Amino acid sequence: MIDAPLGIVLAAGLGTRMRSGTPKVLHTAAGRPLVLHVLDALAAVGARPVVVLSKESEAARAVLPEGTAVVTQDPPRGTGDAVRAALAGCPDAKGAAFVVYGDTPLVRPETLRALAELRVARGAVLALLSGEVGTDNVYGRVVRAENGDVQRIVEARLASDRERGLPESNLGAYAADLAWLRKAVGGLRANETGEIFLTDLVQVAVADGKRVVAHRTADRDEGRGVNTRVELAAVEDVLRRRIRERHMLNGVTFHDPASSLVDASVELAPDVVVERGSVLEGATRVARGTVVGPYSILRDTTVGERCRIEASVLEGATLEDDVRVGPFSHLRPGAYLERGVEMGNFGEVKASRLGGGTKMHHFSYVGDASVGRRVNIGAGTITLNYDGVRKHRTEIGDDAFIGSDTLLRAPIRVGTNAATGAGAVVTKDVPDDTLAVGMPARGIKKRERRAPPDRSMGER
Repeated sequence: MIDAPLGIVLAAGLGTRMRSGTPKVLHTAAGRPLVLHVLDALAAVGARPVVVLSKESEAARAVLPEGTAVVTQDPPRGTGDAVRAALAGCPDAKGAAFVVYGDTPLVRPETLRALAELRVARGAVLALLSGEVGTDNVYGRVVRAENGDVQRIVEARLASDRERGLPESNLGAYAADLAWLRKAVGGLRANETGEIFLTDLVQVAVADGKRVVAHRTADRDEGRGVNTRVELAAVEDVLRRRIRERHMLNGVTFHDPASSLVDASVELAPDVVVERGSVLEGATRVARGTVVGPYSILRDTTVGERCRIEASVLEGATLEDDVRVGPFSHLRPGAYLERGVEMGNFGEVKASRLGGGTKMHHFSYVGDASVGRRVNIGAGTITLNYDGVRKHRTEIGDDAFIGSDTLLRAPIRVGTNAATGAGAVVTKDVPDDTLAVGMPARGIKKRERRAPPDRSMGER
């Protein structure tokens, strides 16, 4: 049995240039903390993560997946010391290790695999990720020997003019032989600043006659770290572009892709269409054939097949198939719209279930309610669900007709096939098959029952 590689994540940095009380690795890009993007990449290559935190970044522990090993570097004395702390916290780990920074969310799993494979193929103890990212940066410069192996890494601030002009930079991801790494890290010494640099491992290996190799990535974005809000914005832009491209390759259409934002956690089925200016966040899932937008926000919302959502905000809502929402509707947490519901402009639903085929076309509020099938909710209808102390439920039966400007003072029930007249203020239950009118409303006559319309609720 081959031991899973160790995935060491360096997340103890203070992030002072972020000018923030939030630890750097907890700043979000594409809807997720930076460190979680890094952990996703390690999980994809089967690595067992260990995250190195400091007292200042301890808050990051709360977002880490259950079971993630954490060690504390106290005090933080550089990247080499952080790796030493990680290895001390995992004394039984064997085989190989990755070392990555918690603020580099753009490293791809396939790149980590290539890094590990290159190390093994070349018989090296250490492989580092490099790239040609220009010479105007703070990355260490990679100095190669004649045979192509890495001879040393020169920190940019300590490099000569010639070395600063070298085209290849160290991007800060490593694959290492774990047994060698344990021994080598113990031999690192602090420099004049009092820090222990991980990059000094190259000199340790070369001095010991070991090979160090570099995998040069063609994607210069992979090495982007985040030290400022400007760099955070740049990383977010790349992540969101990658997310849209992934969905498009899986069959999703984006109209004006750059204008729409999709979080990393969002799931989109083939044949979904995302129109311009739309924002999809959190645990949102959208099924096949649905059109979102233009200018809609979906947050932690589940949407069925063949729905249409236009210029609306949906938060914590669930839509079955063939539902129409918008424009300018608002679904708040707990809204559940069954198959074939139509909800029009300036309607709001909260903590309520609307039965199949119900129509609520404009200027209405339904909160804390159970609405039956095939109900017509007239313009200006309001469920008065809050008495100043508690929330109360409203129940409306199948085939009911709620007239325009009806006020329903909960707790209350409007029966099956019942109706209210325009402007009714309903303070008492309305029996089945009864028309109620007035302020307060009272029943004035019975309504005939009619067979439901011969329609299939949008079934195909």
